[in-house]
Amino acid sequence: MEFFKDVILGGAGLFFLQGTAGAGTCDKQKVSTGEIYITGFQYYDGPEVADMLETGLMLRLKREPHNRWDHLAVEVYAGEAKLGYLPCTENQTIARLMDSGIRMKACITELDPEAFPYRSVKMEVWYEKND
Repeated sequence: MEFFKDVILGGAGLFFLQGTAGAGTCDKQKVSTGEIYITGFQYYDGPEVADMLETGLMLRLKREPHNRWDHLAVEVYAGEAKLGYLPCTENQTIARLMDSGIRMKACITELDPEAFPYRSVKMEVWYEKND
C-alpha cells in the first residue's frame, strides 16, 4: 500500500517532511491567507486518492492563468494527483501573490469523507516572509 501511495502522490509525504524541517527558524514568519475548501474535488483525481490523503499532507499550488473560465485559477495537487482548484471566491489574493513571485504553501488541515464532494478537504494556504 505504501508503494501505491508513493506512486500516486508522487512522494508528497516526503515533500511534507522536507518542507517542515526548517519551520522553526527565526528568520521566517508564516503569513496565512486562511483555510479553504478544495473545489471540484469530485471531477479530478480526488476520489481515486481520497483514502491516501491525511491531515498535515503538503499540497502543491499551481497557477493556471489561461483557464477559460477563471483567469485567476489556482490548481491544487497532492504529488501528481490533481485534487481540484481554489474556489474562485478565494483565489484572487493568492493568484496575485503567486503571479508576483511569492511561493505559496498549502497543507491539508481537515478531511471529512461524509461531506463529499463539496467540503471533503480543507487546507491552509500561506507564505513565508523573511524578517
